[in-house]
Amino acid sequence: MLIDMIAAAGPWTWFILGFALLVGEALVPGIYLVWFGTSALVVGSASLLPFAAVNNWSWTSQIVVFAILSLLSVMLARKFFPTGVEGDDAGRMNDPLGRYVGREATLMEAMENGAGRVRIGDTTWRVRGVDAPAGTRVKVVGVEDGALTVTPL
Repeated sequence: MLIDMIAAAGPWTWFILGFALLVGEALVPGIYLVWFGTSALVVGSASLLPFAAVNNWSWTSQIVVFAILSLLSVMLARKFFPTGVEGDDAGRMNDPLGRYVGREATLMEAMENGAGRVRIGDTTWRVRGVDAPAGTRVKVVGVEDGALTVTPL
């Protein structure tokens, strides 16, 4: 019954599917369904062409072309629109102190009993590490319990 309705709609089935996928893309976060929707629209457009060979595609060949176009468009999208950008701080969203790992700073006050303070930018931070006098250059090597872990340079 459903197959008969789809077959009766002909190439317009691809347009309906394509637009439904594009609407779904607007409702779902991320850029994923747009490639499948575009592929469906391309297959529908090709099915409407006046060429006899294309116009008489079987449903099987249309589905195969749709699958190939979808696969190619997703592969090209992953290549030209990468999701992860190197050096992006998005992965540290829940670890804001993690962005300071690797930075160098100067102790504002002496490290006593393994605790002290440094200024990075316009903020002072609690630090932990070996005891050292004020003015010592240190490097941030980690984060522990809301304090930066440092080592003297």
